[in-house]
Amino acid sequence: MDIFTKKFEITFADINNNNQLSDRGLLRLMQEIAGIHSGTVGYGLNDAPKTHLGWVILNWKLRIFSRPKWNTVLTINTWSRKITPLFAYRDFEIYDDKNNLVAIATSKWLLFDVYKESLCKITPDIKEKFPNANKSVFDENFNEKLKEPENSGFIYEYKIQERDIDTNHHVNNINYLDYAYEAIPKEILYSLNFSDIEIMYKHEAKIGDVISVFYCQTNENEHVITIKDKERKNLHAIIKLKKES
Repeated sequence: MDIFTKKFEITFADINNNNQLSDRGLLRLMQEIAGIHSGTVGYGLNDAPKTHLGWVILNWKLRIFSRPKWNTVLTINTWSRKITPLFAYRDFEIYDDKNNLVAIATSKWLLFDVYKESLCKITPDIKEKFPNANKSVFDENFNEKLKEPENSGFIYEYKIQERDIDTNHHVNNINYLDYAYEAIPKEILYSLNFSDIEIMYKHEAKIGDVISVFYCQTNENEHVITIKDKERKNLHAIIKLKKES
């Protein structure tokens, strides 16, 4: 099937302090189903010892319409939107147990040799495993290149710990959202939910690296967090968050 579907239950780890599905929980669930889908066609995590391949995400674009509570069973659909020799684009739809649309998302990935730690081209035989569903969740263009606001202010440094690292031996993409939330003023963070999230990943961070985190409120509804290395020269990620109206 071109569209892969699976049900997930919202766990305690997926909710915020208001017992609502969190942004982190949404990213976790979409990362999970993307991995499961790839595994069904022979390019999942358990296949890496044979294929030597893994997927690395470069971009997220997420729009949230509602926030179900703990223990709600979600139906998540995912599919290949487009594949080039260098990049794979994957879309998502999430529905609650009453078939209400919870969120939509699109994402950009690349193929990675997990042993050589080098990028790989997506060959025609791999592309055939992920047929294009000819469906896009967003009408507008997918902005893949976010920019740091000129007036971003330094907030804090953080040394990457063992708990931040995933099977690709670098910081898991979800953790960058945690770093971003630590930079947002608490009076803002606790007073709103975000309806639109965009994340661009640029350079991987590994255990022992020190990251520098910057924050800027670009307007009343938009917040941008930039994550760089300790010397503030290399960019690790940019996270753009917009609040619900």
